Amino acid sequence: MHQAQVKHDLMGNTEERGRTDAGLRRKATTLASVLVFIALVVGSLFGDRGILHLMSEREQAARLEARVNALREENARLAASIAALKTDPRAVEKLAREELGLAKKGETVFVLREEPHP
Repeated sequence: MHQAQVKHDLMGNTEERGRTDAGLRRKATTLASVLVFIALVVGSLFGDRGILHLMSEREQAARLEARVNALREENARLAASIAALKTDPRAVEKLAREELGLAKKGETVFVLREEPHP
């Protein structure tokens, strides 16, 4: 009986050790999975191709698109001004009077200056 008891105890310890090892392996696998998941989440948020970088790039694209639209509008306005200066003598006269302060022969130009307020 003593021998059977020792054998049973040895078998029991082996089974317990097997269960303990399996439990440790399961915990290690779970921990590794959690760490990989955390790394993926951090990478997808903060990486070079992450969500935050994507949002920043989209904001920059929107700003650049607005700038391009403003430049197109200014370009169209300048093209219209150039066309008017090439074809309309009144446009040339207006520019000469406003920008250069020129006057026609016999006209007197009055320049009004504001006094600086103390």
